[in-house]
Amino acid sequence: MFEGDEIIDAAQHWECVIAHAQAQQLKAFAALAELRRRPHGQIDEHTADELALALSISGVAAHHRLDLALTLTHRRPATLAALEAGQIDLLRARAIADGTGPLSAEQAAQVEARVLAKAGEQTAPQVRQAIKRAVLTVDPGGEQDRHRRHRQQRRVVLGPDEHGMASLWAYLPAHQAIAVYATLQHRARQAITPDDERTADQRRADALVDLVLDPTSCPNRPPIAQVNVTVPASSLLALDQQPGELAGYGPIPADLAREIAADATWRRLLTDPVSGALLDYGRTRYKPPAALADFVRARDATCTFPGCRRAAHRCELDHEIAYPDGPTSADNLDPKCPHHHRTRHHPDWHYERLDNGDHLWITPTGRHYVTHPEPIAEPIPQSVMVDVDEPDPPPF
Repeated sequence: MFEGDEIIDAAQHWECVIAHAQAQQLKAFAALAELRRRPHGQIDEHTADELALALSISGVAAHHRLDLALTLTHRRPATLAALEAGQIDLLRARAIADGTGPLSAEQAAQVEARVLAKAGEQTAPQVRQAIKRAVLTVDPGGEQDRHRRHRQQRRVVLGPDEHGMASLWAYLPAHQAIAVYATLQHRARQAITPDDERTADQRRADALVDLVLDPTSCPNRPPIAQVNVTVPASSLLALDQQPGELAGYGPIPADLAREIAADATWRRLLTDPVSGALLDYGRTRYKPPAALADFVRARDATCTFPGCRRAAHRCELDHEIAYPDGPTSADNLDPKCPHHHRTRHHPDWHYERLDNGDHLWITPTGRHYVTHPEPIAEPIPQSVMVDVDEPDPPPF
């Protein structure tokens, strides 16, 4: 009979084996593509069809795998090596390949090096967030141009479904999509009655219909829920192009962060450009929760469980030392999603906030996992800081 620790060792071993096997399969895909390369250099367009037949997968799936294989083989060999070594899985490898796709070879290599350094300890969503942040740092102007192009493609799409149903989805700038969803969430919560048997999804769907088709049914139209955008002070003053951070989404281009921060609808957070630490948080239009809760949620951004990306404003605040033995203070509070809040209080689990701000979790098998909170903003090296008090040198 295996002990818990041995079972987890076995699970980790097979995860590495799977990653290694997937890397070998991608190498085989790339090798076949090279074998089928035409004299003028192009890959034969039917290579993916050949693989689709052999593996009994769709042509679309085969094309996606072949594209990934060629990208990792020719452009991202370090990512392929990490996959082959079992350091990352296929989801993280694909995230790196997709996230670096629009960049130049030099920029892509810089982003890959930044992300791979921590990718083995992160989940795929965390890797995608790290890629966004790295791309915005390495190529801020290019990412802002890409955002402007994609913003022109905003749209609402209707799709027929079965059983008398249909889907309706919107492609919007992230801050607007978050505000719309938060408004529906607020309306759905306000609609709960003692005999309401609807699920949260059903209530949000009904709120959307009510707000769009029958605005008069909402005489007390709910305000847009509070949404945080974090902006480095230097970026807000247009001294640099540091990316901002949109709560519930992640890094955004500096131009968009400044645009949002200038709108009184949003809640602006300022950070120190040197350390990335929170300088202050402002209130504009909506009544916020207590100042302390605002500060803690702004500081930690997400649930403190390793790998959990639940935004802090959707989390519960947990006292590390239970109240009233422990104070209700910033040093004794941090956000945890409801599930991980329960995990933290399970008798077989241990949680501790370390003196340096890291979060230590110990599992029932005795394994230690540490969460290193990301700075609210990317610190700027002293060598590139702008001294706003120093006048420009004469032009000679």
